[in-house]
Amino acid sequence: MGAWGTRNFENDGSQDWVFDLIENKDGGLVTDTLARIINNHEKLEVSDCEEGLAAAETVAALVGRPSEDYPEDPMEKLDILNLIGTKALRNQAISAVNKILNDSEMKKYWDEQGELGSWQNVQAGLVKRLEI
Repeated sequence: MGAWGTRNFENDGSQDWVFDLIENKDGGLVTDTLARIINNHEKLEVSDCEEGLAAAETVAALVGRPSEDYPEDPMEKLDILNLIGTKALRNQAISAVNKILNDSEMKKYWDEQGELGSWQNVQAGLVKRLEI
């Protein structure tokens, strides 16, 4: 995992996902990524978690509650996605975050690094921003 911190954009996978989202101007990528996380019945791989958390962070940004580390360039271009942060979309994002929190390789990774509490706090903050 190419990570330099516990925040959701402090890794290569999330950064790459959000820049691909904007480059491809594909709002469907957000819903597809969240659905892939929710519908996965295996233990989620780190790369899936990075993308799922980036998608959930994008939903939070769409409703005006971005994280402090949401990349600036994509943030300025979210309107090109033609995606609205509806309650249903926010709930889908919350479900994805909770699934990642409960049983994933990412959770295991942060536990092994001794940073599980910090990572869990970041995700709790994301869920709070999505619940508005």
